[in-house]
Amino acid sequence: MRRGGTIAMLCAGWVCAICFATPLRAQVPYIPQALRDSLAHPPQAEGREAMRFEHMHIETGEIREEATPPSFTYRWTNAGDKPLVITRVETTCGCAAASYDRRPVLPGGEGSVTVTYHPKRHPGYFRRRIFVFTQLSEKLPTAILELTGRVIPAALPTADYPYAMNALRLKQQEVHIAGERPQTERIECLNAGKEPLRITADSLLLPPCIRVECDPQQLAPGATADLIIRFDPSKAPERLPEQQPVILQGVGLPPLQSTIRIRFGTAR
Repeated sequence: MRRGGTIAMLCAGWVCAICFATPLRAQVPYIPQALRDSLAHPPQAEGREAMRFEHMHIETGEIREEATPPSFTYRWTNAGDKPLVITRVETTCGCAAASYDRRPVLPGGEGSVTVTYHPKRHPGYFRRRIFVFTQLSEKLPTAILELTGRVIPAALPTADYPYAMNALRLKQQEVHIAGERPQTERIECLNAGKEPLRITADSLLLPPCIRVECDPQQLAPGATADLIIRFDPSKAPERLPEQQPVILQGVGLPPLQSTIRIRFGTAR
């Protein structure tokens, strides 16, 4: 038994040795050099030299995540002997939105491509490519531009609260209530300002079946709270409206800009 166990152990060892002796490159999928080159340096349209940019790479520097999206312009000259028309511009990320001149640019004329970068939800270093297509080719870009920089993460997670009422940020602006049973809905909110906020609802405009409160009622700077909407069907009218506006007080805005909505019926 002892001899059989020893042989079994030796066999297992030989199998492991053979497996680990297999060259590492044989375990990694082979990527052809041509494919690697095409990813790093994609092919471009024939005659691309006619589209001459002042600079094809812009370094944005640091952008704060909560900042207004900045724009960067790439200017170019038609150095060829025929008009050039930009047919489309594609980017490697939806966070980089491009706009461009759609008119034909005559020989010697100038055009531009402007890229607006949206930093929300994109903290950290970024490198985006912008592919500019002209009538020279439908499939191959005439120019490949680059935008690099760094987004500084927001101190507060304001990107998670897309609806702003001055310093008060909300995750949503409306709730749905079926209207057939007691129901409680919540809207999470954040005080993105530097002063405390005391949030209430204008109860004079609410029907008896609706009660709205903020928990906690006072938000310290950087604190979160819940707007709580409670529905009591026993106090509801026979026919509910399609929607009910709720005007928030304490945000320093006129009613039209400080309103959330309750929609009655099945959520769409």
